[in-house]
Amino acid sequence: MASVAATRDGASGISALDEALPGLVWAYAFDEDGRGRAIGGDDLAAMLAGHDGWVWLHFNLANARARAWIEARAPLPEAARELLLDSDDHLCLIADQDALIGVFSDFRRELDHDTQDIARLKFALHGRVLVTGRRQALHSVDEVRREVMRGGTFETGEALLEQIFDVFSRQVAAMTRELANRLETIEDRVVEEGIDPDDLRVGPIRRMALRLARQIGGLRLHFSALVDNPERELPDDVFAMTERVAIRLTALGRDVEAIQERARIVQEEVSAKAAETTNRQLSTLSVLTALFLPATFVTGAFGMNTHGLPFGDDASGFWWALSLCFAGSGVVYLILKRMRVIK
Repeated sequence: MASVAATRDGASGISALDEALPGLVWAYAFDEDGRGRAIGGDDLAAMLAGHDGWVWLHFNLANARARAWIEARAPLPEAARELLLDSDDHLCLIADQDALIGVFSDFRRELDHDTQDIARLKFALHGRVLVTGRRQALHSVDEVRREVMRGGTFETGEALLEQIFDVFSRQVAAMTRELANRLETIEDRVVEEGIDPDDLRVGPIRRMALRLARQIGGLRLHFSALVDNPERELPDDVFAMTERVAIRLTALGRDVEAIQERARIVQEEVSAKAAETTNRQLSTLSVLTALFLPATFVTGAFGMNTHGLPFGDDASGFWWALSLCFAGSGVVYLILKRMRVIK
């Protein structure tokens, strides 16, 4: 019953926000214990002006009025507002005036299911305010919102932001394990005899691993660069959070790279198996061509339609010609056998 009531309160708060500020997907106010509650338009101004707790605002950046509010009224440094409003969605992580701002990867979410399509989450953490924004519904952000509605506690904005990063990392790890399982199945089959190489589909696994490696590699690069930057301007708690995320991304990147290497090796084995199958088929075709070469010569010679052909007046001429065909093929067979072309 409590969860139902919380859901109703959250729905009413979001509805009020939609009326007061179109484009604001949701807003949560967190008390000193880290418990969040959905707030409406009337409470938003009071929470932003207050000194207790902190606020999480999540915007639909495709909404023009939401972008106008961020530009004019968002309690963020100028660099943070510019990044949230910029059309460039390249991965980045910047420390500016005690604010952590950046663009992170996430998976797009449809109404009734998650997808493996990569999308972008923009965020700005400054003081008591965490602002996130997206143009498409995202998996990790929505999962964290559900956790807040279930009673999960986040005492600071960096704790919630780290949870978003962790949810994304867990989903990438789950996808990595799935790719590893699929590779194991292919590895077991590639050594079997009589398996068609076309049935060993390594390409989709390599493409997915490449996509994940690009995202994780870019994120790891930006987080590591921020951690190693001696001129960063970040509170200690926020910096500690970026260090933990950088360590997770490094470990995750190694797992994805291991999948890429395994997939490359399996692809080479599949290619070798396909080449072996092709060579075996070509060898069989060459042997058959050689065996039928005498018969082709005999039939060609007897089909020249000229005078003086042997067996032309013999009633058994056809059988003599056929015997020549078999005899020639037999001689070729013995030659190939001696040359060990035929085992």
